[in-house]
Amino acid sequence: MRWSRLPSFILLPALVVLAALLPVSATTIHVPADQPTIQAGIDAAVNGDVVLVAPGTYKENIDFHGKAIKVRSMSGPGRTIIDGGNINTVVNFGSGEGPKSVLMGFTIQHGSASFGAGVMLGLASPTIIGNTFRNNAEGSGGFGAGIGGNNASPVIERNTFLNNTCDTQFLSGVVSFVNTSAPIIINNIFVNNPCRAVNMTLPTGNAPVIANNTIINNSVGVRMDARVPTSTQLYLNNLIYGNQMGLEVDFLSAGNEPTWTNNLVFQNTTNYFGIADQTGQNGNISVDPVFVDFTHHNFQLQSTSPAIDAGTLSVPHLPPTDFLGHQRVVDGNGDGIALPDLGAYEFIP
Repeated sequence: MRWSRLPSFILLPALVVLAALLPVSATTIHVPADQPTIQAGIDAAVNGDVVLVAPGTYKENIDFHGKAIKVRSMSGPGRTIIDGGNINTVVNFGSGEGPKSVLMGFTIQHGSASFGAGVMLGLASPTIIGNTFRNNAEGSGGFGAGIGGNNASPVIERNTFLNNTCDTQFLSGVVSFVNTSAPIIINNIFVNNPCRAVNMTLPTGNAPVIANNTIINNSVGVRMDARVPTSTQLYLNNLIYGNQMGLEVDFLSAGNEPTWTNNLVFQNTTNYFGIADQTGQNGNISVDPVFVDFTHHNFQLQSTSPAIDAGTLSVPHLPPTDFLGHQRVVDGNGDGIALPDLGAYEFIP
């Protein structure tokens, strides 16, 4: 039977079903060409759309409003800035956003809030990738100068955190998570933040992955609350150098130790606080990482670095590339076995 001869009461419903199954093309909304502000672009977008932002400084405090959209810059964080004006959180995810809600390629600066000054996550798990967080200020008694998460499990990858400030109470940090959270924090650089770089205060059973980060010249590299068992918290392949404190473990009871494996902790004023020195155990080392140019913040590894091929492959969600987009697992020391390097950079022979 030809389609043209089908009765309309059969044909029309079939066409409706077919239309529903066909993929809908994503719309790209250009800012400021199509919409004058980033928030206006978000408000005009529907799930699957891209809000593409031209270079410039945008003085805004934006909210994704639960939309599964990608908000990204055209030219990267060096040329595209979202400035919160020191009045509130710069970017808010608070409406159940998931991995398809993406923030990519911006400098996030001048956020000022007690909870999540740069980015605040509440019951949300978006993807935050390739941004620079600088000069954001966490208010007294809060958490998250750069990113604060409450019941949140985002992917935080290939970001730089620089000169963000906070107080010293237990929850404070540049990237801080509380309650039922399991973030993936991987391939990031934390440098010159006068507060804790990474801080986890989580209940039993939560499984964050903090891996292949380069953490330099902060008050603390990594801090966790260990009054409950923390073995499901994974800290792998990190390079923690020149901080006031490397690893801070508070309220530790024997048996509650985190999974701390293949990390380089060196030349911090205190390498380990509240926990026994982990050097020589589970692949953890304490040696000079031999940076290319520490003075000028080039934290890539020289060919003689002991951090090359010193990592473990047992990293859930290990990306195939490093901070610069280079292949992540390379046989850098020429021994015939390819293993990850420590920190955010992979040495390419």
